[in-house]
Amino acid sequence: MTAESNHLKSRVTELEECNKLALSLTSVMGIYETLDAIGEFCKGVCRVDKVAILLHDPTTEEDAQTLVRSVTPGDKAIDHRVNQVVSGWFNNHKGPFRSDDIAATLRIPDGTARMLNLGAGLAIPLETDGKMIGFINMVHPRGGGSFTEDDERVASAIAPLAAQFIQRAKVHTSLSEDNRRLKTVVKQQTRSLLLGESGKMEEVRRLVSTAAQTSSTVLLLGETGTGKEVAAKSIHFESTRAEKPFVAVNCAAIPATLFESELFGHERGSFTGATDARKGKFELANGGTLFLDEISAMPLDLQAKLLRVLEDRTISRVGASNDMHVDVRVIAASNIDLTAAVASHAFRSDLYYRLNVIPIHLPALCERKEDIPLLAQRFLEEFSGGAKVFDDGALAGLQAMPWKGNVRELRNSVERVSVFVEDRIITAGHIAKTALQHSPSVSTTLKQLISELLQSKEEDANVLEELEKEIVGIVLDQTGGNITQAARLLGIDRKALARRVEKHSADQSEQKP
Repeated sequence: MTAESNHLKSRVTELEECNKLALSLTSVMGIYETLDAIGEFCKGVCRVDKVAILLHDPTTEEDAQTLVRSVTPGDKAIDHRVNQVVSGWFNNHKGPFRSDDIAATLRIPDGTARMLNLGAGLAIPLETDGKMIGFINMVHPRGGGSFTEDDERVASAIAPLAAQFIQRAKVHTSLSEDNRRLKTVVKQQTRSLLLGESGKMEEVRRLVSTAAQTSSTVLLLGETGTGKEVAAKSIHFESTRAEKPFVAVNCAAIPATLFESELFGHERGSFTGATDARKGKFELANGGTLFLDEISAMPLDLQAKLLRVLEDRTISRVGASNDMHVDVRVIAASNIDLTAAVASHAFRSDLYYRLNVIPIHLPALCERKEDIPLLAQRFLEEFSGGAKVFDDGALAGLQAMPWKGNVRELRNSVERVSVFVEDRIITAGHIAKTALQHSPSVSTTLKQLISELLQSKEEDANVLEELEKEIVGIVLDQTGGNITQAARLLGIDRKALARRVEKHSADQSEQKP
């Protein structure tokens, strides 16, 4: 075989290996898998036993750290001091480093025996956007092989591709770690909201833990504000589906005409306004959990379709001709008695029995008043950062209140106290001053205000807007004009409140002469 044929065969092999590397890199997302693939490529193409890949942060210029060493089984890795010296060499030179004697070229007279036993070396910088993010370092033992111009050419050719995939993998790994940390925080937060030392809450936590170990449907029952969504999230994050999506749907907030599209999705052109295909909530929750809150508000015709999905695990987008398999765990919730809804034919009995596999009742706060002090202190610690506490009198006062809005109302009220009371120790007097007491005077005053507006209103005047303006003004006065705090107290989005304030200001300006 001629030298030309050998060269051609070598080039073909190089191209094949480069193609394998590219395919391998496109199929992995983790940083270490990416580095392993690059290291194995270099070992094969450059016929070398020892490969190290070092990365560093170009923005902070931190010292390079060896993240991966590819070595022959039983052999020793490249001494990290060699990698550090090579890193220093790159700080003063541009382009690849190639030498037949690493110790002599890098002037390592006092190196360890392992370092001095190294012979030829080849190091290729990894660069993205003109900045070096690390390098690939390959070595032969003393008396072993050497690196050719072809080795340097091939390694230099794949270095930009390797750098791009390393950057992608670093971003993906970082996002994955952030996502895991976020889910851990959410899991801890949701679990902490199922607080309580009462027997009823101990039973709820037991049932939540039991339900989390299965994929059965769960039916959460309880008044508004008792923490049904919190319980649903706890079940999800304690289950094997925790890494998959948790999708919540408020059935009472979806117009009847859009219900099917919202849950199952639709194809482009399937109805007026469907300009693009869209995934439904079942598709978005695939592999995870779909929480259907206020399930009693679901139209009867759609209840039949939901029952079919629960039985067959298949959905069909509006306008589609084919079915789609989904793996979704359904948790439903209701604040009304579904057995009564079934009796009045407002809810399908077969769907009720299908949902009611694991029923969990969330007790009203008045059923577990012994938990109120614990909840109140925990909420205050959260909102004040631990800077404020309730005294015994304040806790006794809170415990005596009816809390018709349950835990949600208690939480919002404690937030209001945290905002308005500047003292560290919050007393019963502070509770009274912040209007937390449930006296009929508030309702009476509101009725008087509405009555006065109705009697004095001008023709075509919008009483609802006048009431809104008054309420917004009162809350802004109490928060010193802080829109973020005011929005939180009103329970609306900050941007929505800002738009209302701007509108009321514009209306007032127009009325001035």
